[in-house]
Formats: sequence, C-alpha cells, structure tokens
Amino acid sequence: MPLGAEVLNLNGLITLNDTAAHVWELLAGHHDVDTLAAGVAAKCDGAPDAARADVQALVDEMSRLGLLDA
Repeated sequence: MPLGAEVLNLNGLITLNDTAAHVWELLAGHHDVDTLAAGVAAKCDGAPDAARADVQALVDEMSRLGLLDA
C-alpha cells in the first residue's frame, strides 16, 4: 500500500495477501474488529490476541487510506 503523500497519487490496484483479502471479505458484512480477528485466527490457526492486533493494524491502515466507510 502506498504511504503518506503517495496515497494521493494512487492510480491502480492494491493487492492483498490471503489473510488481508479474508479480512476485506469479512468487512463487507460490517463485522467489528473482534469478530474479524476471530475469523482470521480460525482460518490461520493463530493466536486470537495476535490476530486482533494484526487485524486492528490492517483496519487502521485501510481507514487511513480512505478505503473504509465510517
């Protein structure tokens, strides 16, 4: 993802890894971060706390880039 002022020059596609794509699909259902993290932890056999931190960071970055509705 572009960062800082480069966001203004975004004229293309953003690619997501499998986990981020899974979160993106879950976001369509208007789930909260805890629900998203539970889905990621289940899909990836990961620790729920680590998944929550990662999902929160991803959601924060997507929000900062203007990719999510409030």
